[in-house]
Amino acid sequence: MMAKNKMAAILNLTENDEHLRPLTNYRPVAMLPFAGRYRMIDFALSNISEAGIRSVAMFISKSGRSIYDHIRSGGSWYLDSSVRGGIFTFSQQEWKHQHHHEDEYEDFYYNHRLFLERSGSKYVYVGGGNVIANVDIRAMQRHFAKSDADIMAVYNEKSQEEAEREGIYYYLDEDGFVNHRGELDQDLGVNKHRNCLRMFVMRTDLLLDLIERATKNELYLELDDLIGHYTTEYKTRAYEHTGYTSVVETMDDYYSANMDMLDSKKFNSLFNTSLKIMTRSKNGVPTYYAPDSLVKNVISATGNSIYGRVERSLLNRRVTVAKDAVIEDSIILQGTQVGEGAVVKYAIIDKDCVIEPGAQVIGTPDNLTVIGKFQTIKAGD
Repeated sequence: MMAKNKMAAILNLTENDEHLRPLTNYRPVAMLPFAGRYRMIDFALSNISEAGIRSVAMFISKSGRSIYDHIRSGGSWYLDSSVRGGIFTFSQQEWKHQHHHEDEYEDFYYNHRLFLERSGSKYVYVGGGNVIANVDIRAMQRHFAKSDADIMAVYNEKSQEEAEREGIYYYLDEDGFVNHRGELDQDLGVNKHRNCLRMFVMRTDLLLDLIERATKNELYLELDDLIGHYTTEYKTRAYEHTGYTSVVETMDDYYSANMDMLDSKKFNSLFNTSLKIMTRSKNGVPTYYAPDSLVKNVISATGNSIYGRVERSLLNRRVTVAKDAVIEDSIILQGTQVGEGAVVKYAIIDKDCVIEPGAQVIGTPDNLTVIGKFQTIKAGD
């Protein structure tokens, strides 16, 4: 039995990973490595933990093996006590979407409803796993409790240039309520580009009512999509998150968000706030920098050995960069070996790859080269 809490949380780790392959061939979007030592899911779990939430349900698209391996008991985020709550996982959402209509299969929303009812919470936070942001959920809940809204929806403001890409935006009426949610539409006279972050706070009883309404209408969606679908039919207040924010949907998004961390202002906006970003500890020796190595503007995790030149790049754990090797403007994930005289530029190299001596992996800012796990790249390839 879960403990009664003022607020519970639901994370929908079901994001479309098509545009992030091959990095997502063996892991969900939420488990993509970030900034050398973190995983994307760390941001959602840390924000939940910092808000004092202790009951969390995670709905996972497929098997979730890599997620279970990372979160373990949830102790790294203070979510491991069965007395206070805990992490409850529900996998194979993709399969359930395909089979929920079959007579012998349980109601699609059964686990959502069961978690919410047993949590005993007055409020619920709903979010996903592909947003990199340090959001103050406790402040959201306070604003919501004082408002006359049914739903509070989080957004970040985008510049005109950023808003050129696809996205879902909020439009507000004169009283500050969301009256339209959809693609960018200049005909609506928008003077701000309020980008929907698919994060919500609402009363638990209202979410249960939405689930019942959806079931009657045979509308089967993950809860962040479900709330979004009904946004304009209820009194929805928009809540602006002003800190660093990146929504990762494509390979360019993933690359840009990581490279942003080389900018100290963006790094500090994300990590050096009153709210901690936590991850599972992996103890390791410090990175070794050989006397002849050259390293400029690099984030390097533990256990690396650098003998060559690395600039404007991020290295995950246990990466080896051999003598005379060159890495520029790239992301190198765990356990990869870059051989002597090899060149890597504008590339993302997944874990446990071997870039053999003299090999070249060269992309461009507009056409990144991405190498999947366990690959060997030979000279001349």
